[in-house]
Amino acid sequence: MRLRQLEYLVSICEHGSFSAAAQRLLVAQPSLSQQIRALERELGAELLERGRHGVSLTPAGRVFLPLAQAVLDAADAARASVADVVSGTGGELHVLTIRSVASGILPGSIARWHETHPSTVLRLHDYSHRRDLEEAVRQGRGDLAIGPRPPDWDGDVVSLGFEDLVVAGRGPFDGSAVAVEELEAAKWVLFEPEQGMSEVLEWVARTFEFTPTVAARVGQVAAALNLAVEGVGLAVIPANAVPHGWRHHVRTLKPPVYREIVAYSRGTMAQLTRLYVDLLTSVELPLTPAEQMPDDAFTC
Repeated sequence: MRLRQLEYLVSICEHGSFSAAAQRLLVAQPSLSQQIRALERELGAELLERGRHGVSLTPAGRVFLPLAQAVLDAADAARASVADVVSGTGGELHVLTIRSVASGILPGSIARWHETHPSTVLRLHDYSHRRDLEEAVRQGRGDLAIGPRPPDWDGDVVSLGFEDLVVAGRGPFDGSAVAVEELEAAKWVLFEPEQGMSEVLEWVARTFEFTPTVAARVGQVAAALNLAVEGVGLAVIPANAVPHGWRHHVRTLKPPVYREIVAYSRGTMAQLTRLYVDLLTSVELPLTPAEQMPDDAFTC
């Protein structure tokens, strides 16, 4: 049973004859008749009585016609729903990310998305570690991921910029970069292994050749920042996670260290996904563009 056959039947009943329906549908009348006969053979019953004065429904046809119309209506509704998703006027977009990006980078873009696509719901799912994020994308749990660049990725990847990694402490600091000797001498607020910033600090320690002395371990960037400001120890965090009033509590590393943030999908980005990525690349994010990166910058 095909939608075309149902459409032919409904049109014949609406116009009262095969010839009028064929003219309305822009098909040859023999082809129209052939499709109706094929439908009747499949159902095992005649649906229409043919006569000199037109056609009329049989008892089986009277039962079948409203159901056929309901199927066509459902098909039209399905097409319209898909069209709404493609155009960004309906549906849901599932975005996967890591927690520091969810709070420090995406809020402005989500607000802009709601302004421009008020009928499309953006659902945000956050993870503690980039590895968990990458695995969730591989398993198809969302439409788009936003986070550190994944290694050896087969799907679409779009760079959004680089986040500055800074060292937080009690302060207030005078704006100078933190020296390696200070890194070695300080106590540190470290992250639990399941928190993605743990591997960032490990990379910083290897690169700057120091061994951090542990004062505390936490599972969230906000907790690490609060403990650092209270003087428990230093912490490495993304600059976009620092509230504006707390900027005097952080210093840059020398050379500065950045982490690239990208948008990526399991395969080719679908239409609605691409709309959000286009928005991300058109608005100002708290990230440093590649062309503005310092010449001596490290990228972890």
